[in-house]
Amino acid sequence: MGKYSSIIIFDPVPAKMRDYCKISKELKSDGGNVAGVLCALAPEEKKKVEALVSSYVRPLSERDINKVISEPVGLIKSDAMLYCYEDWNPEQPVDARGMSDGTLRFIAIVVALLAVAPHSLLLIEEVDNGLHPSRAKELVDMLKDLSRQRQVDVLCTTHNPVLLDELGNKMIPFVSYVTRDENGDSHVNLLEEKENLTKLMASGTIGRMMVNDKI
Repeated sequence: MGKYSSIIIFDPVPAKMRDYCKISKELKSDGGNVAGVLCALAPEEKKKVEALVSSYVRPLSERDINKVISEPVGLIKSDAMLYCYEDWNPEQPVDARGMSDGTLRFIAIVVALLAVAPHSLLLIEEVDNGLHPSRAKELVDMLKDLSRQRQVDVLCTTHNPVLLDELGNKMIPFVSYVTRDENGDSHVNLLEEKENLTKLMASGTIGRMMVNDKI
């Protein structure tokens, strides 16, 4: 694994996050037990992590969420469920079954970044899947903030030009794109090594380059 302490492929599945899950210290690769991982934390740590998760989720406009928590459920409290509170009805909790796919995936990614060991590599496919395009900035800001704080490298795939634009020109050295040759073989290319990149950037953004089939 070289410089990485671990490599994690993470692909959160909102449908699985809507179910009750066992309380557990190990986060599953599909994010289905996010609630259980939060509930496994010591009380004070749980409160701090939930507050941090809430601070990143709050700017999402989908349901005006102001707080995200996880609570034990069942007679012996061995299972857990994810809940949120919304501005328009702050006294009434909404469980994960009432949250959108985009919100659940966003929560799962935040928790994953907080849960993985420092110096890990976290791989997230279609990182913005289910999230409204207008929230691309919040997603990019969160990934930058938490990866820096946690000393975790994040490798994401996307087909969203809006998300690419939010990365900005400073991130060009970290952007790759995939092409196919005449034999149908795929090749990963560094964007900064693309021929005529300066000229292409003068006429548009990274996202526009993708839309115009330049990358």
